[in-house]
Amino acid sequence: MPYAVRDMSFSNDYRLKNVYLPQFDGFRGFFCFTILVIHHHYWYVNIPSNIGYFTMHSFFIMSSFLITRSLMIDKQRSDSFKTFFTKFYIKRTLRIFPVYFAYLLFTLLIGLLTAPTVYKPVLGIMYELKYFGWMLLTFTYNFKDLYALFADLTYNKSLAFPHLWSLSLEEQFYFIVPFMIYFLSEKALKRLTIAMIILFPIIRVVGYQWLCTLTDDNMHRSFILYRCTFFQYDAFFYGTFLALFDIKWSDKIMNLIFYALLSAFVLTIPVNGWILHLQTGESFAHIITGYDFMTRNGQYIYIDVLVNLLCTVFFYLCFKSENRFSFFRNKFIVDVGARITYSSYVYQYIFIIPTLLFVFPFLLEQLQIGRFASELISMVLSVAGLLLLSHFSYITLETYFLKKKDYFLSKVN
Repeated sequence: MPYAVRDMSFSNDYRLKNVYLPQFDGFRGFFCFTILVIHHHYWYVNIPSNIGYFTMHSFFIMSSFLITRSLMIDKQRSDSFKTFFTKFYIKRTLRIFPVYFAYLLFTLLIGLLTAPTVYKPVLGIMYELKYFGWMLLTFTYNFKDLYALFADLTYNKSLAFPHLWSLSLEEQFYFIVPFMIYFLSEKALKRLTIAMIILFPIIRVVGYQWLCTLTDDNMHRSFILYRCTFFQYDAFFYGTFLALFDIKWSDKIMNLIFYALLSAFVLTIPVNGWILHLQTGESFAHIITGYDFMTRNGQYIYIDVLVNLLCTVFFYLCFKSENRFSFFRNKFIVDVGARITYSSYVYQYIFIIPTLLFVFPFLLEQLQIGRFASELISMVLSVAGLLLLSHFSYITLETYFLKKKDYFLSKVN
């Protein structure tokens, strides 16, 4: 997750220079916790999966905006594409790779240590590395579910890696965006951005109908639909839209659009959940917290567009006023967003897995303190441990490589 230059002044000229927007880090820090809550899969201490979906899309859009803006500025300063591309990848590699590959090495070690035990099939680490390890190494892991469909492999075998698809999706955008920015004019970029925003919703609908002919497993279809590049790339083009188009509508109009989109998004959860409950008899709470909720009841037709538009308008409102959404300027959540959100996202299953396998069952079955209390205590312990590890990672591993950035950049001619 990218870092902007730390200029604490706010300016409406946000597209032309690396003005630091603290709301971005605050938003990232606060909503990172929604992903952590959902990934514990608890019954009571949980939230609708649509909120997590909104969070992921906001991260994609935010990342794309910051990267596009930074590259547009770097393009003006670079004397060749080689210099432009090399500097970009030095910064991206030193930010993304250390934590990512540290986690892969850690899970490999756990997989080897647990291979002779009963936990081997439970964790599924060695199975995942055997059949999909090459995808983790090449940042194509978001294609795993589609590949598994045709290779007749189990797509949800491992507990350790399900979140890493999003990093693959981002890395694929990081690969093409330097070419887009450097070789296309701003006018061509704008046309491409609008075309992608219009085209991908059509691809999603057609793709879903195609997937329905291949499998009856709606969860499998869901994973493919919201992880695969073919169906989700438009989220990043909403970020480029933010960097390219300066919408000058009045605050009144922007507020009206934002609250209309927010109301529509919020209403999709109880309305669609209740309709599905009446149709199937399933638990309402389990329906709306299920990973496949967004692709049931026809939501796949509009949910991505709704989420992307809501995120985009939200960010425009952040640009327009320094005091807008002041909650996201809170120092603690800004620091969390700026420093440890990325590592928290990558490391989360280091704590989620033992919490689900050991801590929660111990509290529930041995201490018999009740399901809600067991979930709540387990969640607090898991998140607290994760924050401590992420902070330690930041001040040791990540800071070390970030300090190397200036050295390597100075070597690029």
